[in-house]
Amino acid sequence: MWLHICLLAGTMLLACLVVAGKLPDGVMLTMREWKLILLLLAVGNGLGAWMTYTQNKERLWKEDMYFEKQAAGDGGYEREMYATVEGKEASVYIQVPEQEKEKAEDISTEAEEATPEPDLDERIRKAVVDCNQENRETDKYYLPGYLDGNPIIWSRPWDKSGGIVAMLCVIGVSCMPIQKQREKERKMQERSRQMLLDYPNLVTRLALLLEAGMTVRKAFEKIALDYKRQKNLRLRYAYEELLKSYYEMESGVMEERAYENFGRRCGHPKYRTLATMLMQNLKKGNQQLLVTLEKESAEAFEERKRYARVQGEAAATKLLIPMTLMLVIVLVILVVPACMSFYQT
Repeated sequence: MWLHICLLAGTMLLACLVVAGKLPDGVMLTMREWKLILLLLAVGNGLGAWMTYTQNKERLWKEDMYFEKQAAGDGGYEREMYATVEGKEASVYIQVPEQEKEKAEDISTEAEEATPEPDLDERIRKAVVDCNQENRETDKYYLPGYLDGNPIIWSRPWDKSGGIVAMLCVIGVSCMPIQKQREKERKMQERSRQMLLDYPNLVTRLALLLEAGMTVRKAFEKIALDYKRQKNLRLRYAYEELLKSYYEMESGVMEERAYENFGRRCGHPKYRTLATMLMQNLKKGNQQLLVTLEKESAEAFEERKRYARVQGEAAATKLLIPMTLMLVIVLVILVVPACMSFYQT
């Protein structure tokens, strides 16, 4: 029960932090996801507390309660019980026999021979045997109420299913931020990969438009508006950032500042280099920029080829295990019939 109390206190503390706005919204989880976590914790802990109460409310063994003996031939069974005598608690495994049990004299003799100086649990087991020898019930197996004149308080083992349910809920809720972080990292890796693949095409298009006589700003506008018309087909992160820079320039941001923001938002070293070249172009002119872009485009295509080769080698490595399994299956199909025919002849 202490587990449920601690979980309730933790849930209330988390709820106070959410209401007070102390938890950052969107850094790891959104406010909606924090509220979902609170709901899951409250429901899981409430269900676990209810199970703990219902399963343990009749944990203490009342007077004249007994175990039902199974029918003859079905065998006996074992139950764990806790017995408290004079403040000392002992775990006792009660062997409930079937309805046709052995003679009491034999059982008593075995118990006496087994432990000349019995411990508390052994004394209790012997008292159980003696109690049922006196009652001689055919379908009931009683537990004694006294041991050497001292009362015995019997109780069932504490049922932990409610605590397990509550802890499973806590574990499940704890996995949500981890899964969210892994999903965020996966998207970042996908973004970086896509931007690396789009870089050569972007630089080549920019160089061609500049060579055709356009200014850098007009080339940006052309590429951005072309992407905007085809945006519904597929999301491209590099062109999204380029479109944002175009909107910035249209809203009055200085051209140099827009290029700087473009490289910063992309985050990739290649795009920061491109942004630096565009900013330097405002001082040196288009001719020097064209030479630089052509060189950058050639290097970018070479790097893309190397990246494609690395990805191909990684894919071949991933296929190694399935290919090995297929080889083993083929060998089994060929070898097993041959061995069977050999032994048959």
